[in-house]
Amino acid sequence: MARSNRKRMMAEINVTPLVDVMLVLLIIFMVATPMITRDDSQREVDINLPVTRENPSTVDLQKTEKLILRIDAQLRVMLDDVLITDCHEALESEKPTRFEPCFDEIHQKLGKNYRLQQDGTLYLLADTTIPYGFVVGAMNRIRLAGIENVGMVTNPEYLER
Repeated sequence: MARSNRKRMMAEINVTPLVDVMLVLLIIFMVATPMITRDDSQREVDINLPVTRENPSTVDLQKTEKLILRIDAQLRVMLDDVLITDCHEALESEKPTRFEPCFDEIHQKLGKNYRLQQDGTLYLLADTTIPYGFVVGAMNRIRLAGIENVGMVTNPEYLER
């Protein structure tokens, strides 16, 4: 009788904590699943690759309806055929802020262009010999003027060689 009074060890697995964890995970997935969308338009990344012989996709600059901001070798900035600013004098200066008046004028005039503000898209065609900092500064002012989509026209003369 002494044996039956002793407590026996339980050899069964307690599954209650496991079930609790599984139910919590199930609820988390049920709540999170509707938030995951499979809409491909939201996952699309628009990449404009540079023009090479292997990637001949180009924009015909004569036939496009988009506005084109051109920066020539003398730092004349033109929106289509209209001169926005002439910064050729800044090329001779060594001051770090030498391009700021030009950038301010680009920002001001692009911000006032009704067609550009409505369309929100612009092509940027810059001469390959101008300072890199000028192109970056111009792109920054384009963005600050409210233009969201800027397409870079890279090496249009490359395909002619």
